[in-house]
Amino acid sequence: MISILQNEVERLRPFHDELAEQIAEFLARGGQIEVGPASGYIPKEITYSNQMPPAPKPFVRRRVEAVPLPPAPVNGRTEKRMRNVERAIALAPTHTQSEALAILGISRRTLCSMAQEHGIKFKKPTRGGAHGAEQLEQLEARDAKYAERIRAFLELGITRRQCCGRLAISNKAFERIIAAHGIDYPKARQGTSCAA
Repeated sequence: MISILQNEVERLRPFHDELAEQIAEFLARGGQIEVGPASGYIPKEITYSNQMPPAPKPFVRRRVEAVPLPPAPVNGRTEKRMRNVERAIALAPTHTQSEALAILGISRRTLCSMAQEHGIKFKKPTRGGAHGAEQLEQLEARDAKYAERIRAFLELGITRRQCCGRLAISNKAFERIIAAHGIDYPKARQGTSCAA
């Protein structure tokens, strides 16, 4: 670095010498060099300190007050359901589920879901229901029709599996019907059945 500066000084030395001669001639002729006033610029004082800069302030999240939610609009559907729940609770001790359905005019599924959700227990029926005489008579009549059709399929030589498919009943129901009506429906021999 020093060598570069020295080379620069040596390069500019002829201009320096020429300027110095011109100044000397000017002063010899009686000229004066005037020094102008300062421009008013005062440089800032250089201060040295080993003090660390202040630590930054910790980030604090501002709490924003939550805006209160608007009041929920009145839902007619919910209101009607709650009225039905109140009526069902009032009917439960003295009425069966079937009687409550007739009074309320709602579906069985709706009443069952309300009863499960709110813990409503209805009066037990004294007779009838799923295992009542009327229901059992209907089941026996249906099974008798199935038995007639099963006998017809037996004469045609249709397999048990195909018979169940055509009647749209399960194998367990098929077994129950042939046992109740004394039908001897042979099972397929091994190796003769095919996937139907």
